[in-house]
Amino acid sequence: MISCLVQGKGNSLYQIDLIVFTHQNASSVSDNLQGGLPSSLHAMPLRKEGKGAYRLLPVSNSKLRAEYWALNRSPKYHVLLHYSWLQPANNQQAVLIPKQNRDGWQVEGTIRVRRSNYYLLDSNLFFSTADGKGAFLLAQKQRLKGGDVYYLDHPQAGILIKVHQIA
Repeated sequence: MISCLVQGKGNSLYQIDLIVFTHQNASSVSDNLQGGLPSSLHAMPLRKEGKGAYRLLPVSNSKLRAEYWALNRSPKYHVLLHYSWLQPANNQQAVLIPKQNRDGWQVEGTIRVRRSNYYLLDSNLFFSTADGKGAFLLAQKQRLKGGDVYYLDHPQAGILIKVHQIA
C-alpha cells in the first residue's frame, strides 16, 4: 500500500503531461449536454511565457512523447492537443486548457489535479465540431498514482495523462 502513496510531499512542484485525442470514427452526434460548457470562472490559465508554475512547457519536456508519436502515426486517432505544465504541490484550482482548434474539432475546458494520498483528477473538456453540428463533454474523475500513465476513455475521444514530481 505504501507504494501507491504519493512520495515526497515536500516537493514544491509537479509536472502534468496531457494528450487529448479523438477516435477516427468519432461522429458529430451530440451528447445530452445538460450542464453545458465547463465552467472556467475560477480556473488558472496556463501561460505561454515566463517561468514557474502554470506555464506551458516545451513538448520536449513531456514524458508522453512516445505515446504522442504512436497516436499520431495511427490512422485510428487524431491528436488534438499535447500539453505539459508545472503545478504547485498545494494546488486546489482547476487549470484552464487553452482552446484548441484542430482537425475540425474545438476543445476547451479544465483539468484539475489535486494531491492527496494519490493525485485526484477531474477532467472537464468540451469538444465541438467547427461546423457547430456536433458536441460532447468528456467529464471524468480518476485517482492517479504518480509516475503512471492513465487513459480516460469516451466513445468519441480519449485522454492520456501522467503526473510526476519534479526532483
